[in-house]
Amino acid sequence: MLALTTTGALELTAYATAGVAAVTLLLAGATAWMVKLTGKALRQGQEEIKLSRSEVEEAHRPVIVPVLAKTFVDLGADGQHEKRPQVLRDGKLLVHVENIGPGPALNVEAWARLLDDSGGPSAGSSGPLFAARAAGIGPQSDMPLLIQVHNWTGTPNFSLHVEYDDVASNGWSTDSVFVAGVYEVTGIGRCERKRALSRLVQPVAPAQLPTMSGEAPTRKDES
Repeated sequence: MLALTTTGALELTAYATAGVAAVTLLLAGATAWMVKLTGKALRQGQEEIKLSRSEVEEAHRPVIVPVLAKTFVDLGADGQHEKRPQVLRDGKLLVHVENIGPGPALNVEAWARLLDDSGGPSAGSSGPLFAARAAGIGPQSDMPLLIQVHNWTGTPNFSLHVEYDDVASNGWSTDSVFVAGVYEVTGIGRCERKRALSRLVQPVAPAQLPTMSGEAPTRKDES
């Protein structure tokens, strides 16, 4: 009777152990399934956020292109000039650009480089160049830019590089060449902008800590 009882108990223990193992396996499987579903939902959510952000950026993206037109622009003291590249009397290259994108172009900067008649880099001395800058150009708006050049005359051949930001502070650039009176846009895309801090923004010097003796550091009197 004792042997039968012991055998029955062992069988019950084995069944219970097997049942626990089966339940554990089911729970592990359910957990893995939930982890998989959660990961899939997370990836879908990230993709939707990325897509939504991309759509928002595209909806507010600026696109600057050079302008060549027969109309005139009033430069105030510099007079009225046709919307075509030309070097003014004060040594500035006048270029006209338009923002054809749906969003504003902010912190606009433009540089020019002298080219020869074949569109290659000019061997002549062009002297120092200074970028033209504008705070912003609204969507579907145009603006004249004055780039300070040296030893340029008439209507030169040149390459034009324009950098600007969108409202999300993403950098964009437009590259074009002007040769034989015709503009050709050679590239539009993202860029990493590196702008120097204003002189008004200066790093704060670290505070001088007390010495190990607990005394405050001495300070020289200013004469």
